[in-house]
Amino acid sequence: MLNKCFFKYTGLVGLFLLTNNVGWAQQRFLKKLVPHHAVMQHGGGIGYFAVGAGYSTRNNKLSGEVLYGYLPARIGGVEIHSATLKLHWIPLKTIEKKKLFLKPLITGVLINHSFGDQYFGFNPDNYPYSYYNFPTSLNAALVLGSEIGLQRPKAATVRAVSFYYELLVFDRELISFVTNSKYIHLDDIL
Repeated sequence: MLNKCFFKYTGLVGLFLLTNNVGWAQQRFLKKLVPHHAVMQHGGGIGYFAVGAGYSTRNNKLSGEVLYGYLPARIGGVEIHSATLKLHWIPLKTIEKKKLFLKPLITGVLINHSFGDQYFGFNPDNYPYSYYNFPTSLNAALVLGSEIGLQRPKAATVRAVSFYYELLVFDRELISFVTNSKYIHLDDIL
């Protein structure tokens, strides 16, 4: 009887400790899933407005973002929904002065996908092979820009607010420039 009770209670205590540790591990895992920053963007080839979230490395030299973009029909002639993956690399040291910070150079790449039946990744069957040189649903771009912001107290929910700009060139524009630089100029593709 004593052995049964002992194993019964030690089993319950062990189960409690196990579930308690699993809960702690789940909390740590879920905490890691919370994005490091939120993004709102106007323009930039990924929608009239785009919103998303991202993650940064500890030293803030690399960051990645996922964004949803929307272009209303009244502005673009057709309504477009898109998803974008951005990767940034910050090669120069961030300049900090009291609460202000400046990232003087941000480089990166992005891949954008437009949703809809009118867009395609590969040539549709009703067109001859290589009729279109580029897919219409997928776009890649090179990005160059900088960012300025304001640090907030560490206890604040929002720890920083910043503004950034990006110059970008899409893959098809860059290829057109390289293959036809006599008629297409650099300011035409940026």
